[in-house]
Order: sequence, then structure tokens, then C-alpha cells
Amino acid sequence: MKTMNRILKKWVALAALLLLSAGTVCGQPFLRLPAIVGDHMVLQADTVVALHGWADPNARVTVTPSWGEPVTVRVGYDTKWEVKLKTPAASSKAHSIAFQSSRKVSQTVKDVLIGQVWLCSGQSNMNWSAANGIVDMKQELTGKLNPQIRLFTVTKNSSPYPAEDCVGRWEVCDAESALYFSAVGYFFGKRLAEELRQPVGLVNSSWGGTPVEVWTPASAMKKNPQMVDAWKKHSKYNRGWDIGSLYNAMIVPLLRTTFAGAIWYQGESNKENAALYGEEFRLMIESWRKAFHQTLPFYFVQIAPHARTEGGITGALVREQQARVAATVPETGMVVISDLVDDVTNIHPAYKKGVGDRLAGWALGEVYGKKDHKYRHATFRSAEFKRNQVIVAFDYAEGGLVCPDGAIVGLEVCDASMRFVPAQGMIDERSGALVAWSKGVSRPVAVRYCFSDGAIGNLFDAAGLPVAPFRSDADNAAAPVRLPDDAVSRMEVTARGDGFEVRSFTEGAKIFLNRVYPLTMVPARFAGFEMLVHNAGSNLELPCSVTASAAGRIYLIARRNSITAADLRGWKRERNSEVRYSTRDKNNPGILDIYYKEVKAGEQVELPTTKDFAGITLLAAKIGYTNPNPKAEVAKTASAPVSRMLVTARGEGYEVRSFGVGVKPFLNRVYPLSMVPERFVGFKMLAHEAGQKLGQRCTVTAGSDGRIYLVARRNKYTAADLKGWTREPDSEVRYTTHDKSKPGILDIYYKEVKSGDRVSLPVTDDFAGMTLIAAEIEYEK
Repeated sequence: MKTMNRILKKWVALAALLLLSAGTVCGQPFLRLPAIVGDHMVLQADTVVALHGWADPNARVTVTPSWGEPVTVRVGYDTKWEVKLKTPAASSKAHSIAFQSSRKVSQTVKDVLIGQVWLCSGQSNMNWSAANGIVDMKQELTGKLNPQIRLFTVTKNSSPYPAEDCVGRWEVCDAESALYFSAVGYFFGKRLAEELRQPVGLVNSSWGGTPVEVWTPASAMKKNPQMVDAWKKHSKYNRGWDIGSLYNAMIVPLLRTTFAGAIWYQGESNKENAALYGEEFRLMIESWRKAFHQTLPFYFVQIAPHARTEGGITGALVREQQARVAATVPETGMVVISDLVDDVTNIHPAYKKGVGDRLAGWALGEVYGKKDHKYRHATFRSAEFKRNQVIVAFDYAEGGLVCPDGAIVGLEVCDASMRFVPAQGMIDERSGALVAWSKGVSRPVAVRYCFSDGAIGNLFDAAGLPVAPFRSDADNAAAPVRLPDDAVSRMEVTARGDGFEVRSFTEGAKIFLNRVYPLTMVPARFAGFEMLVHNAGSNLELPCSVTASAAGRIYLIARRNSITAADLRGWKRERNSEVRYSTRDKNNPGILDIYYKEVKAGEQVELPTTKDFAGITLLAAKIGYTNPNPKAEVAKTASAPVSRMLVTARGEGYEVRSFGVGVKPFLNRVYPLSMVPERFVGFKMLAHEAGQKLGQRCTVTAGSDGRIYLVARRNKYTAADLKGWTREPDSEVRYTTHDKSKPGILDIYYKEVKSGDRVSLPVTDDFAGMTLIAAEIEYEK
């Protein structure tokens, strides 16, 4: 009986296998496109865009745009395919794209426009439309709408795993389609279309009541225990969502879409953990940029005044965190809308045209170079305390400040008791500063403006934009008196010394040649400066002569401690100039300060040297660096400082391994590395199969400015493949083969890139192929 049962089970299994095989062979061919690729769509102009879909395994799909040549790609065994198309300049001409499978299945996408494509996201104030009662959007629907604006709304969805597709469709903008579309997004797109005279595609992916955590990849947020603990603590406000669930369902399906940028309106649902909001918002922006493989311009709305009772500041704290993100995260901008609110008891202001217009002002000025209008709001710079008065200075207050009413409202000052009381204020017409005082406070130590949930001020700049709310104290504790920062010297300097490299002084830049520690905080007034970086931890007494091109200040960066105290004699510390960089200990960042020395034009200064780990780093608006020793220059070229950036790689058939002696560089060979250049020890490599399948594609995105490296053999096979790549001197890599007397010999090649640059690794028919190496590799299949 047991024998018969085994035989029967085998026959049943065989029959099932035959049935499955027959279904596979005889199944109807298919060709499917994602929702974001369809009739009436807009593609980003004058760039390379990705189009993808699904089809029969191993079939060929040919994509033919009406403006260019066809592109053919083979479908993977997972049914996925993707092609890259070069798009033409923006125009009102309608195009089409034909998709043809070798299995006799085809589709044609019609009425495709080429223009500017923007992502609109956030919670209800981004999501709300004329159908929700937005007054100026309802009025807009009564007139003629621009059919060159196209609308796509991502249907609300949540997922514990990254989704491949979403639900939605492109629509021509008219009174019917715009009725339910984001009012903020529409008015933003309308202004772009009018001023650029180009088609505009708007993708609305927003959901009311959502906190920032659900829009952030779980893999990123769960690395921060504090954020995870806060999420659990406030779980009653999360409505069943989980960290990253909306990112998975409503952003991941859009990652192949090329956007000009993103606009964002959210924050009301993070009042319960306002103190963490800035770091969480920063993490979300950085995660999106990494996932989209570009430094996506990101402009957002500071949440509006809203309060049902007096005295709360949770909304003010969120606004403060948003302002900090705008001041410290590159290529972001914030709009203030306190003057666009007519009812502070309504969390959804009824008018959105001004909001969309101000967001468009940022995009027009920063992305499209149209700077004939003011779009930056006046923001707090410093507070100087003189007897019973506070003198407040502002950034971006060109033309001074204006108060249209008889008295400035929203001002408060306090003494050391930290009990804030209403204050009077006036605008100094000569300096443009704000002067605040209160008869009941003889020695003020802090000042606030509109720092409460529902406060609406009446201070504006000359262009009519409201002054952003602010406070000079921190966490309800009186901060030390802040004196106004001196004007920054933006002169060029020349530097002579050996062992340095010029890098940008921006967030994300590595401050050392031999460490992967990136800058995480840079004083806004020094943004755009350059720094002369060096090794950390050894050989820190590097001599360097600096010559000033004009009268002003020479700056340097150093840690303020017992080691550097004597080294920094004669140098003064710049006020409010803290610089931070991340270390291996995420809870213990490296902290530096900026120091300066007054110099005359042509004066030469020797930078101080130190034995402190971080050394001394030159900082200037522009640095001309030369090595005074030609022989040393040759040596430096031979062993150039290694770029220790993080890169992200996308491709099929790879595996990340250590780049060190004894490690096998190939997935299908037992040949171990026997020689690795010392300066590349500790790097990672993207191993692959050798001898076959060497044409697999791999796209690499740089995490910062620097070099992308690859390893390849130098021979007749690779010569043409490596055009555009430079061989790193003295970079021989060896691996053992079956012939012990004849090792495999490779060289390291590099290409200079900027942060966010995307590079396709060359492919080759050579046995060894092309191997990516980098200090850190994040691999995505």
C-alpha cells in the first residue's frame, strides 16, 4: 500500500508539472505598462527617461518614440524590462510611443507631451481640492483651463512591501479632472506653465492625516532607534499605518519616473513628536533623493497657523524644525503662508493659490534660473541685546521690513526667568533691523516672533512676503546672548602645501581624505565655500602657506580642545559657527568651530599645525591650490587621494564583497585576489561571473563629489570599452589562476563625478569583465 501511494504521488506530481508546462507554453502573450506610462502623459524634457513594464520572459520589446529611433531590449526571466529614451526639448507637440513585443503583442501610448514633470506629495493640505471646498480652486474651475497641464493622482494605498505599480491615470487638465486634483499642485503647475511656456505634468501622491514616518523608507528610519521608539510611543496617532508603508505603495512605483523636482506640504500630523520632526524630514528627503538617483529639488510649505485654544507651541516647534531643514539641507526651500490664513481654527486654509504660486517662485528661481522675483522669505539671523532692547537682524530682507499696521504683533521678550511677555517693536529704517522691547523687562535675554500655534504676524519684506516665525532661545532655556555675525569675507586665497585636496564645503562632503565621515551641519553663511581637506589621525603637522587676494579674513576649521588651544593662538573663533560631521558613533558627532585671522591683500599666513585628530582645515570662498614640489606632485599623482564615497549600484547578477587579499573577485571562479593597492584596502567590490554574461548592465550613483572606480584588464578587448575612464597610476591588482606562474593582472580606472551623478559601467567581452570598487557600495537589484 505504501509503495502504491508513493507511485500515485509521483504520477500526480508529474501530471501537475506537465500541466504547468503546458500552461506556460500555451499561455497568452502579454505586454503590460505601469499606470504612470499612459495616454496624455508628460515626459521630462531634454533628458534621458526610463520606461518600463512587463512582458513574456525572454521576449524582445521594441519601444519606438515618434521623435526618435526605436530601442529594443530583452525581457528578463522575471518578466521585467526597461529602456532609456532621450527626450527632445519641451514643446506643445503631441507625440506617441509604440511598444511592440516579439510575441506579437503591442500597445501605443498617445498624446504624449514633453515638458516639466513635478511630484506633489504630503498630507491633506496638499491633497485637498475644489471638491473639498478650496475656494480659489472652485473659482478656477469656472474659467478656461490649460490643456497643456496634465494631471495624475496616485490612488491611496498602503503596503508593507515595495510595490511595483500603483493605480492612477494621466488626464488632460479640465474642469472635470481638476475638480479632485490637488489645489496646491494645480496652482504650482499653472504658474510654471505660464512662465515657462511649456507643458507641465503633475503627479499627486498625497494622503490626509499622514505623518512623515510613513513616507520614509523603513530601511532608513529603522536604523535610528530614537525614531522607532517615538513611533511606537505615538502609535495611537498612526491610524494603522506602519513606517514606510505609504512610501512602499505610493512612491516606489514612481521611482523610474524622471521628475524636475518635488513639492511637499505636510507636518501637522507630526506635532506629537515635533522635536524629532526635523531629523525625520531630513531623512525622508535624503532617502527619496537616493532612491530617485538624483538630488531632487525639494520645496515645501511651512505649516499654517492653527489653534483652537491659546498657548500651544507644538505647531510652532514643527515650523521651527521645517525652517532648520530649509536652512541646512541643500536644494530645498520653504514658503511661509501665515498671511494666507483667514481662520486659525481651520487646519485646512481655504485658499491655496498663493501657496502654489510661492512654491512655483522657488522652482522658477532655483531650477529654471528666473530670478526676477523674490521668493526667499526674510529669516532670523541674530539677536543683539543692548540694555533693555533686542536688535534683531535678518537674512533675505532686501529692501528692509514693512509693517502695514500701526503696531507690530506677535513679538515677545523675556529675562532670565524665561517668562515671555508681549513686546513692542519698531523697524530701524537705517539698518533695516527690528528693535523689540518691553517696559516690564529690563534685561531681555531672548526674543520671539509668532512662536505659538495660531499666531499670525504682520511683518513683511519689501516684496510683500511674510517674515518667518522665529525664536532666539532654544528649548525654553535662555540661550547665551548672541551677537550679530560679522560679514563673511568671500575673498579668494591661494594655498601651497603637500597632502591636501580642495573640496566643496557643503553637507554630505567628506571632510577627510582617509575617512568616510560626511559633513552634517554647515553654517548657512559659509555655504558654497571650499575647504582644503587632508588625512585625519596621522601626519597632521602638514605645512601650508595661504596668501590672501584682498583684505579680509582667512578662515580655518578646528576642534576647540586642550590640544588645539596653543596651536590656535592669534586666531579668533567665529561666533555661531559650529560645524558637524558624522562618525561611526551616530550619537556622538564630530564637532568643529570656524576660526579667523584678519589679513591684508597679498599677506601670507602659515596655517597652524596640530596633533589633534581632526587637524586644521583651510576654508575660503575660492581656493587655488598648488603643490610647491614638482617631485612631490608626481608622487601625489601616482598615489592620488582616494575618493571614499558611498555609491549605489543597480544591476542584475552581482554580489558585494570585500576588496582585499584572499577574496574571490568572481562569483563562478575560485581565483582569490593576491595583491591589492594599499590605499584601496577596506574598499568593497561588486563581484560578478567571469567569462560569460559580461554584458550585464550596472548603473552607479555617486554619493558625493569624487571618483567612481572600476577594475579591468588593460588589453585590446577593453581599450574601446574604457574610453572616458582614466587609469589610476600604480594601481595594479592581481589574482591567482590555475597557472600559478601566471597571475591575472588588472588595473584600477576612475571617472570624476559630482554628487548624484549616475554612471553606467562599461561592458566588455573580456574574460574578467568590469568590477566596481568603492569605499561603500549599496547594491540594488
